[in-house]
Amino acid sequence: MTAVLHPWWSAFGKPVAPDAVTLDAAQAVIEYVLSGSAPAVTLVGTRQTDDGAVAALHLEIEVERPQDLAVPVRRMESVALIFGTNGMQPAVLALRPDFPETMHQNWTPDEMPRALCVDDRPWAEAKLTFTPAEFMRRVQLWLAKAARGELHDTAQPLEPLFFHNPAKIILPTAALMQTNEPAELVGHMRSEHATIIVTEIVKHGSNKNDPMFVVIPMRAAPQGMRRLQHAPQTLDVLAQQLHACGIDLAAELRKRVIEWAGVDSTAVRRLQARIALVIAFPVAGHDGRQADDLRAFITHDTAGDLGIALGALARNESNVGSGSGYVRMVGMATGAIVPTLSIEPADVHLDFDRAAGATISGQTQPDTRRCVLIGAGSLGSQLAINLAREGRFQWTIVDEDHLMPHNLARHALYPIDVGRPKVVGLAHRIHALLGDPVTLLEADFLHPPIELAAKLDEAITKADVIIDASASVAVSRRLADLPRLGARRLSVFFNPAGTAVILLAEGRDCAHTLHDLESQYHSLIQINPALAHHLQAESGVRYSGSCRAATNRIPASRAAQMSAIASQAIVDALSGDDAVIRVWTLADDHSVSLAEASALAVQKIALGSWTVTYDEGLSGQIAALRTERLPHETGGVLLGITDTSRRSVHIVTALPAPRGSSSSVTAFERGVSGLAAAVKEATERSLHQVRYVGEWHSHPRGSSIRPSLTDIRQLCWLTDELESEGVPALIAIAGDHGQLSVMLAGKGRLTTDGNAV
Repeated sequence: MTAVLHPWWSAFGKPVAPDAVTLDAAQAVIEYVLSGSAPAVTLVGTRQTDDGAVAALHLEIEVERPQDLAVPVRRMESVALIFGTNGMQPAVLALRPDFPETMHQNWTPDEMPRALCVDDRPWAEAKLTFTPAEFMRRVQLWLAKAARGELHDTAQPLEPLFFHNPAKIILPTAALMQTNEPAELVGHMRSEHATIIVTEIVKHGSNKNDPMFVVIPMRAAPQGMRRLQHAPQTLDVLAQQLHACGIDLAAELRKRVIEWAGVDSTAVRRLQARIALVIAFPVAGHDGRQADDLRAFITHDTAGDLGIALGALARNESNVGSGSGYVRMVGMATGAIVPTLSIEPADVHLDFDRAAGATISGQTQPDTRRCVLIGAGSLGSQLAINLAREGRFQWTIVDEDHLMPHNLARHALYPIDVGRPKVVGLAHRIHALLGDPVTLLEADFLHPPIELAAKLDEAITKADVIIDASASVAVSRRLADLPRLGARRLSVFFNPAGTAVILLAEGRDCAHTLHDLESQYHSLIQINPALAHHLQAESGVRYSGSCRAATNRIPASRAAQMSAIASQAIVDALSGDDAVIRVWTLADDHSVSLAEASALAVQKIALGSWTVTYDEGLSGQIAALRTERLPHETGGVLLGITDTSRRSVHIVTALPAPRGSSSSVTAFERGVSGLAAAVKEATERSLHQVRYVGEWHSHPRGSSIRPSLTDIRQLCWLTDELESEGVPALIAIAGDHGQLSVMLAGKGRLTTDGNAV
């Protein structure tokens, strides 16, 4: 029995012999099929236009079908392969008039057969590897998958893939929300590209002058897997198709033009514009996922002319109001027939928003945690923009600086923002990306003005994440001092040369403060040879006459690269529970290396009004040095971070006994050879954050770690030496099993591990 073919086939071109087809790609497929190399494929006929610009091949394809069909695909299906000379992608049309509706079909005009989307790659890319065998495999596989119901990959979005329409309309996502009072939308074409329509919501009280389009969004009834499969060319045909989807287009258009009737400027603005119809088809996949299949159509006639064609409006011929206005017809019929007016399909692109950013960046849902960002400088601005583009965080930004010209070398803001507070410009850009309000506090975090202090406290209290990008040790330590309220606190900064970015992140259990992690970061610098010059400062660049007006020499490309690493590092740190100490360093060949340290358990000891903190790495280091010298005693100096404003000492590292030291089983006397140079090197290595804080020595096996009279005399001597500097004297004593006793003295007071001596 001869299969019934779509009438388009007989109307296309003229029949020609297979060897008369002039297009190379078509001829290659013909030769491949006739050679018998294509299993289960038969060439039935060939047609070509008079000018030879387009050729079509009629093939019969035997389909590998399952016993239980998901879609009524027949055992033998007729398809037409279309080839052209104008750079068009080869098309595949189903020649059966009643070919079923499936996923992944391309739009076609009403008079055309259904088009199968067998390749979603741009033709410029696909043609690089085009072969007849590969092309035929794609067609056969599409038909087989359709029969099995496997056309749609669960990793793909629900929207079908269509060939691009010439026109594109960009729509705010909020416009698709169903509300009692739908937002009014207007559209303008980009002057740089006359086929792109950018739409925006008309805000109350605003006056949008002369829009080119009024935009009417509509929502169809839930469609399952059904959608518009053909691209109507006229408004009346579109109305017929939409009627089956639960939309009465005639009533909707009639209602709109009647509402817009009038002779004032607002009415003229609306009715002199063309109409852009945007229809959302709720589509449900077999896996339960839902998405909107968006289709748009634009009229060539104005809304006023459409109102006349509907019999609802007439031109204003009175002397009242604008002569360009339209008035409502009196005694008009209640029903209306949609006129045969030309329309053009348009691709719909939704505005970028939080959900789009999250999806594109690979998240299952947007991250709406409340984040306080302290510092809107180069690093802070770039990582905030990066994270906002990923749909992350509800933002509060704290910074007191204004954007100055020299900032443009590395900042995420633009020349238009020069002179503005950085928080204003950054908040504006984040709001433009996410569409959500951004709280901005133009304030010094350490000394906020009275009128902003309460707002800052509230933001910190309610935050889920606090990011310190201020590059200020004082800010980081102040943040570490705040009560633990559950927010994850992170500090991120560049080294002075901008060749490294550092992340310190508190763990979920808050066992380590940022101050503790700062100390362990400096310990990593002291012990890791690769970080020997990590904090080496380079000469800066003067940008004004002030003695402090200097900025580091860091190129924008390097700052951008380090900021991108910091952005992802923050996300990674927040996804885990542990505290983080990580340093990424950029080499001269542009490779990046990572140095990291596990956050070690800390011991905090209250000694009078001071607090001494050290970690198990320090106690382990001293225990190892003691073990090396047993049975003799040994010792050395302690280096650490002293904060007199907080009356705290964080011991960072212990140096081994210098050359010239003398020791025995019962005594130790520290030498001085090379010691000053070692302390200076450690101090400069830390950018003068780490300094001499005291002495340590060991006791013999089986001995107590309580101080001897000799130890107390040494501590008194240290007190006299350090009293002028306003810091206490500190001695640590190491004993068996890693025990460590710490003594602190100053101004007539001596304490050891919290007990008065």
